[in-house]
Amino acid sequence: MPKFKVAVDHGIDREIAIQRLRSFSTKVREDAPVEIAEVYEEWDEEGNLQFAFAAMGLKVSGKMVTCQVKVTINGQIPFAAIPFRGQLEKQLAEKVREALVENETLG
Repeated sequence: MPKFKVAVDHGIDREIAIQRLRSFSTKVREDAPVEIAEVYEEWDEEGNLQFAFAAMGLKVSGKMVTCQVKVTINGQIPFAAIPFRGQLEKQLAEKVREALVENETLG
């Protein structure tokens, strides 16, 4: 399967970034309830997220890792989604940035 990668610098404490990102899938579902379905998320003890979802019927899966200075997302998409890879990467990066900034007062 084709892969995608996203990296977003965060510049905040890693633990605070993880707390803010825990709302990641909820935020995505709220913003695009019709296009996003079959959402799966599992956070591990280190604060990393395994996720999967279907967008417009295409299944996307991956792992989000929060480091000291950035968040990286590595995942897989079906071959049919290759034309949309750039758009997917851009939207995921945007949602991560929104989660980190929007929840700033909570951290």
